[in-house]
Amino acid sequence: MKKLRGGKFYWAYGANLCAEQMQKRCPGAIQVKPLTLPSGVLVFRGVADVVFKENSTVHGGLWYIKNEHEWRLDAYEGVSMGLYEKCYLKFKFNNSKKVHRCLYYQMNPDIDGIMPPGDRYLETIAKGYADFGLPMAALDAALQASWNDKEVTEHLRLRRDRRGDNLARNRQ
Repeated sequence: MKKLRGGKFYWAYGANLCAEQMQKRCPGAIQVKPLTLPSGVLVFRGVADVVFKENSTVHGGLWYIKNEHEWRLDAYEGVSMGLYEKCYLKFKFNNSKKVHRCLYYQMNPDIDGIMPPGDRYLETIAKGYADFGLPMAALDAALQASWNDKEVTEHLRLRRDRRGDNLARNRQ
């Protein structure tokens, strides 16, 4: 891989996997490779979140972004509103000894409940899974789990009342 300078690594697991969306949001971002993490699972709280737990795997994609892209991602992820928090993970490329630091966003732990995503959002993530060559079965499993584990909290009930019930019941 060529030397990358003047930016940082960013790990995406939701809508930012989609190359088309990322180029609109962060022009010039470089799609690096798929990056699957052990001990994590993709969940939906209306939007994608990652929860770390034993004996599971979470798929995502690694981007190299310019430093100025970070504020755009912060805005998209709702950092200033408290929706997502900025987090960091460490990884190595293949057999390299060098450890890289990588930005990712995780939903604020005060936001609870499980809720399936809307159709358009889900299709954007599916495009991203295709862009990175990730297993679509893993996305389908996360979607199915969101329907099975759906917790209708007061916050989600109010949100659903405002938006209406237009979520897909399945993607087939």
